[in-house]
Amino acid sequence: MAKPVLMLVLIDGVESGVFANNRFVLNEWLEDHYMKLMIQYTRQSQFDKPTEINNPFWHLSTDGFWHFQLKTKEEMSVTPSKAWLKENVSYACFDEDLWVLLQNKEWRTRLRDFIVEHKLGGGGSCKENKNNYLFRTLFGSAC
Repeated sequence: MAKPVLMLVLIDGVESGVFANNRFVLNEWLEDHYMKLMIQYTRQSQFDKPTEINNPFWHLSTDGFWHFQLKTKEEMSVTPSKAWLKENVSYACFDEDLWVLLQNKEWRTRLRDFIVEHKLGGGGSCKENKNNYLFRTLFGSAC
């Protein structure tokens, strides 16, 4: 649930102009908005407490469309702390294709709706494929 919530926050940030460039920094705005949505969706789920932002911020990179510009060569084998991320990640970014897609209001809305319905709302029976980009799942699958 944490990665879809983070995606909603990132989409909202693009839409509101907080993120005018394809560079996402773990900052106060991102943390605050993430926690607000996370609390909202945690109440609607079986989870007891919200997941901290460092988990989805780091693990979203396993989905293939989220990348880091690191300040260090240090490899992490576990989820790093929020402090480590702030100190060692210059920024995160989307694949260029997804970034371009997010510049269009209609596609942002469609992606947001898909995430809410299929990833947070329990609706649909879309199978996850870790090798596909999120926007391919949205626009190219049989969901």
